[in-house]
Amino acid sequence: MNTKNLPANTFVAVDVEWATRDQMICQIGLAVVRNGKIDEHAQWLIQPPGNEYDETLYRSHHVRPEMTETSPTLEELWSEIQPYLLIGELWAHNAVAAEIPAFQKSLAEYGIPCEWLCIRDSRELFQRHDCPYNSGNGLTQCCMAMSIPFEESEHHDALYDAEKLAELLIALQQGRVADWTGVPVSTEQLRKSQQGKRVLRLGEFAGYYAQKHEGDDVFAVLTSTYAGAPEQEVDVFDTGDKMPKAKDGVVDIARLKMGEGSALNGRKVVLTGEFAIKRSEIERAIVAMGGKKISGVTKNTDAIIIGPINVSGGKLTDLEEQESKGHRIARIVGDADLEELLYGDGHKFFAEL
Repeated sequence: MNTKNLPANTFVAVDVEWATRDQMICQIGLAVVRNGKIDEHAQWLIQPPGNEYDETLYRSHHVRPEMTETSPTLEELWSEIQPYLLIGELWAHNAVAAEIPAFQKSLAEYGIPCEWLCIRDSRELFQRHDCPYNSGNGLTQCCMAMSIPFEESEHHDALYDAEKLAELLIALQQGRVADWTGVPVSTEQLRKSQQGKRVLRLGEFAGYYAQKHEGDDVFAVLTSTYAGAPEQEVDVFDTGDKMPKAKDGVVDIARLKMGEGSALNGRKVVLTGEFAIKRSEIERAIVAMGGKKISGVTKNTDAIIIGPINVSGGKLTDLEEQESKGHRIARIVGDADLEELLYGDGHKFFAEL
């Protein structure tokens, strides 16, 4: 490697996440490196124009519309952010496709000039000869090649990715060389290498086209809603698991909070409406978490899960009647609330009961 391509003694690793397909920024994270060490870091949540999000995009990162509904806009934060970008050389991983157009488009939205903004792309420093078209060198794969720990669950958090990029560039400054032996080439191989069973987010996969068996594993070719990605083959089911029907998502039982610590343990739950995943999967999750699915709203009902469409008017009428009598019933409304109930802080829905 030509050492002239390496970062200067002082540089800034930056990462952005965007809310919409026209790359309106919703999060910026950066790490300032001085003398071979991360000396400073910063991050901002940014309200995109109109606080609008493309759902298939925000499922890929850690930012949700409710997190930025009261955040300042990029225009309001720019005087705070810009000085960091002037500290030293700017670096980003896949800057050509991500950070550069995201900054250009987002700043243009507010008429802020950015001709001075120059971001170097660190992917150019990590070429591998076993991959065509400069592929197989995403941030996760580069960290693997440089023996830098990387938590896939933290990927696409802007600050985390910026700090990992800073660690990568520091390692290059120290003379370490990437070893691509055993590093997955494709995204599918990478995902399979990260865990034995693919972690599915609620509604992330719209359905499947086919399945095949290899030993004790079942693989499915899935149609993903993740950032408009094409179909991909991932390890998602253990042998014996029932495959979902087309256009239905899947609940990953392994990620549920079960036992006495579960938010649904011992609670009676009513379902109404349709969700991004099929109802039988939700019912399976309720039982796995220690809850009981009941058919109607009564004084004994603890919670009602309300889907975005085809909601039963009768159940809502019964809900209002019970609440008018002083019975407190938790409401979980829509796919986002359902995901929080299953995989996040489900107890918050019962906090005021």
